[in-house]
Amino acid sequence: MTVMVSAGEAILRSLKSNGVDTLFINPGSDFAPIIEAYAKTGGVDVPEAIAAAHENVVVTMAHGYFLATGKMAAAAVHVNVGLANAVMGLLNARSDDVPIFMISGRNPLTEGSRMGSRHTPIQYGQEMFDQTGIVREAVKWDYELRYAENAADLVSRGCSIAMTEPMGAVYMSLPREPLCEETEVPGAPSQVAPAVSHPDPQAIADVAAKLTAAKNPLIVCSRGDVGGEVSAELMAMAEENSIAVSEVFVTRNLLPTRWKNGVGGNIAAHLPEADVVLVVDASVAWIEAKASPAPDAEVIHLGPDPLFARIPVRGYKTTQAIQCNAAQGIKALRTALLGAPDPVRQAGIEARHAEFRARMTSKIDEGSSGLANKPWIAKCISDVLGEGAVFAERGGPRPLYDVGGPN
Repeated sequence: MTVMVSAGEAILRSLKSNGVDTLFINPGSDFAPIIEAYAKTGGVDVPEAIAAAHENVVVTMAHGYFLATGKMAAAAVHVNVGLANAVMGLLNARSDDVPIFMISGRNPLTEGSRMGSRHTPIQYGQEMFDQTGIVREAVKWDYELRYAENAADLVSRGCSIAMTEPMGAVYMSLPREPLCEETEVPGAPSQVAPAVSHPDPQAIADVAAKLTAAKNPLIVCSRGDVGGEVSAELMAMAEENSIAVSEVFVTRNLLPTRWKNGVGGNIAAHLPEADVVLVVDASVAWIEAKASPAPDAEVIHLGPDPLFARIPVRGYKTTQAIQCNAAQGIKALRTALLGAPDPVRQAGIEARHAEFRARMTSKIDEGSSGLANKPWIAKCISDVLGEGAVFAERGGPRPLYDVGGPN
């Protein structure tokens, strides 16, 4: 006999089968079948529900969950104003390429006796012509549930798109009438995200040749992966080939501030003198009004979306673009390079690093004895957190400047 469940339960079961183990939720009557499914299942074969009192908190927890675990979480919020409260969190997730399966209620559409129809005054006032328009700029994919029978497949598609690089949030709105309807218990996921993309071998060979021939190469970065592969491979490659690295406008900190090849984020001091610039998954590599590469410099952008297509205006010089998973790209490039350090160039890099550290130390001293400043506050946080901790604020984790701390 075919077992039937509500679309709300089908959505939860599909989330779980698609690898979503946690649902951060701000519960509401507009998605009652979701709540009822938890009561019916007892939490078995559905994501663990973690409640919070505000929608922005719900989305922010989903953001932090991915950074801590590498796994996508779901977030559920109220119709209308609830979704509006979630926008700030979704914009942060979008800027940080963090996957979140976002769901919200949608006002009942019918006024009759259909299961889930309107029965309170607020269900008239909260109806919108385009509720999804609130978040469309912040998500990769959006859809509204219309029929119970494709609820599970929609979840599978949304999860697959969210986890496809560049990752990002997706959104599905849930009108109460189809959410109340029944459908078959969902089976295995109908779609999966593609495997991580590898770089074109010839493009990697070209870049390796350019870096090998360069007199003053520079790597620009701002975001690492949650597993730390980009950081480890990039640091090893830079040390093996005597390349300076400038970490700018950080989204996810890659470099310890005490690392010898790190020359700091003052990109204007390094960019104009570089003859080959490798930009690794950095949406904002420099500020055009304040710094720019030399006219004859090679400028290579590498990452899942090297041109950052979602940014309408981004006019950085690009002589070569390599689309690939950032960790796989750096691994391939490290293998292609000779791994022969240049003692003279390395000495110059370490001198620039010493200047960066001295500048940070000076600012920390200023902040410790006068008006508190960012480097001093970051140093205090670094000392308190100790080894292996992650500090995050809106927009993603930030670097911690340290003199004697773990970074």
